Amino acid sequence: MKKISIVTSCFNEEDNIKEFYQKIKETISNLETKYEFEIIFIDNDSTDFTQDELRNIASIDNRVKLIFNSRNFGEIKSSYYVISQATGDAIIYLASDLQDPPELISEFIENWEKGCEIVIARYYDKKSFSFYELMRKFYYFAINLFKYEGSTIIRNYTGFGLYDKKVIEKINSIKDPYPYFKGALADLGYQMKIINFEQPERKFGEDKTNLITLWDKGMLGLTRTTQIPVHLITIFGFFGSIITLLLIILSLIFYVGYANFIIPKKMLSLYFLIFIQIFSVGLIGEYLLMLCRFAENKPLVIEKERINF
Repeated sequence: MKKISIVTSCFNEEDNIKEFYQKIKETISNLETKYEFEIIFIDNDSTDFTQDELRNIASIDNRVKLIFNSRNFGEIKSSYYVISQATGDAIIYLASDLQDPPELISEFIENWEKGCEIVIARYYDKKSFSFYELMRKFYYFAINLFKYEGSTIIRNYTGFGLYDKKVIEKINSIKDPYPYFKGALADLGYQMKIINFEQPERKFGEDKTNLITLWDKGMLGLTRTTQIPVHLITIFGFFGSIITLLLIILSLIFYVGYANFIIPKKMLSLYFLIFIQIFSVGLIGEYLLMLCRFAENKPLVIEKERINF
């Protein structure tokens, strides 16, 4: 009998955990005669009663396995780690906030049995014109403009999907201390099926998305999929320096009486170059930060406790 691992990460989701577990349980009830299931929760050191709710669930269902982190290691590391701890022939990842519909699990498995090694779900574009949505749309536009030739960027894909065991084993062999899971999947070349769905609104709890988390994910995707921005900035800086030098020489040749007229323009040019330098240093710093993360060779997370393993 094939084994299916259903994994999720959570942080302060006490109002969603029970309903999330019930939906998972209902969804797999019709599949239990064909497959063996394990359900793994990894908790990022929640400060509410999430861990208490998880302990109660694990005490009545030994298929539920729990990993409690010693601190909050962030969604990116925690999600990747819990996927790597699954032992199923196929691993299904979904968020515990109920914005990834568990009802799609059956469709995932059906496509997997047909030979799809990766089955992922992406949500339709939201009609909202909020700041975060506008930033997300601009990000996908920019990343598609600058991506490596041949690389694939999947719009509105959060990691929700099913992955064959051999796919996860291949990703685990990369030994990435700060993994860009979504990008790695798209570049492996395995047979993939994409399912579109309407993402429901969050019912309970607070959305953990903020400008810092969006920026972290955005820079992770940018620095792992392209080096073109750095090349463009370097070229721009090189030719900008030559043009600036020529303008300085020309300004010395011009009559001194023009000085009062050109000073404001020089001031604006100076400010423009300062901002370009700041942005350039910041972007280069993002690439250096990624190199530092590789050099540190830190573990993805540190576990505090395991239950039902």
